[in-house]
Amino acid sequence: MEALPKRLRRKEVFQMQKKTMLTALIALGFITPIISNTGASAATLNQNEPNASALIQKKFQGQPDSPKLSEKQLKVQDSDIETWMPNPTVRESVLDFLIALNYLPKGSTVNDITKDLLGSIKSRDRVPIEVNTFAGGQITPNLSEGLQYINPQTRVTIEIMDADDSQLMNLDFAQLHQNVDHWLIYIVNPEKSANSKLMQKAIDTNLPNKENTQGDPGIYYVRGNLINNGSKLVPAPSKSIDISETLFPDISLTNDDFWKEIDRSKFQIHTMISTLITKNNFRVLNHDKYYSFKEGPEGNYAGTLAQTTDSISAMHDVADNPENYYAWLANAFVYKDGQHQRMAVGSIIYADYHK
Repeated sequence: MEALPKRLRRKEVFQMQKKTMLTALIALGFITPIISNTGASAATLNQNEPNASALIQKKFQGQPDSPKLSEKQLKVQDSDIETWMPNPTVRESVLDFLIALNYLPKGSTVNDITKDLLGSIKSRDRVPIEVNTFAGGQITPNLSEGLQYINPQTRVTIEIMDADDSQLMNLDFAQLHQNVDHWLIYIVNPEKSANSKLMQKAIDTNLPNKENTQGDPGIYYVRGNLINNGSKLVPAPSKSIDISETLFPDISLTNDDFWKEIDRSKFQIHTMISTLITKNNFRVLNHDKYYSFKEGPEGNYAGTLAQTTDSISAMHDVADNPENYYAWLANAFVYKDGQHQRMAVGSIIYADYHK
C-alpha cells in the first residue's frame, strides 16, 4: 500500500493525541443521532474580519484629542499575541497544533504565532482546541478571541470542560459561536450539579445558524470525575443494574435521575439513549443495540434490552466480570426554533452492574 504523505501522518498522530470528550461521545453513539444543521458557514462570518491594526486605527479616528499611534506602535500591538489572543490556554493549544503539523518547528513559543501564520493553515487541516480546567486550563469571557484569524476554510472546534457553571456563565457565546465552527461544553462532577441559566444564556444570545456537519453545539452535564491531569474520565455510577436473575432485566429511569432543572417547553426534540461501555470507556454495544426507552407518565422511562446475537454475547461477558462494565445513559434535549442555531443540552449518568 502506498505510504501516506508526511503531513497526513502528522495530522493523524495529532488527532489521536487530542482525543477528548467529544470523540468519546461520538464513539459512544451519542452525538450523531440528535443532530443536523443548516445555515451559513463559518467562512461567511469570518472572511471580512479586519486585522488588529485596522481596528486600532479606526478606534482613534475622529478623536482629535487622542494621540495618534505610530506605525511602530501599531506593529507592536498587532504582533503582541497576548493582546489579540488573550486566553493563555487557547494560545498553548494553538501552538501544540502548529508544532504537531510542522507549521512551526519544535521548541517554538506562542510568541512565534502570527496572524499571517494562522491564515496560512491549510483548509484540509483541522484545529482542535481544548480548554480543560481539570488539566489547568483557564476559562475567560473572551475565550475564542484570536481564533478568527485562522484560515476561514479551516475547521476549528473547541471543547470546554469545568466542574461547575460559574466561570462558564461569563462566556461570550456570540463571539465563541462566530470564531469557531463547533463548540461543546462539559460540566463534569460526581453530583447532580447544574445551572439552568447557562443554557438559557446561550439561547438568549440568538446565535445565527451555522452549517455544521459534526453536530449541534451543546452543553452536557456528566456525572463523573476527570483525573490524571484531566485526561481520564472516571464514571460516578448513580444507578445499579441487577443481573442476578436475568442478563436482560428491564430498567426504570425518571427525570429525577438526571439534571431536572429544565423547562421542557423550550426544547423541540428529546432523546434518551444508552450504550454499554467498559471501565476504560471502550464501547461494547451501540445505542441501537443496547437499551431502548419508552417514556411513560410523569417523566418515567422504561428501558428494555432485546436478546440479539450481539447483546447475548456482550451480556455474558458482563456476567463474567460485572465490575468492568458500565451502562452509559444520556437524557438530551435539543433547542430548535427554526431561526437560530440548534443547540443541545444533556445529562449523562452511569449505572454499574451487580449480581
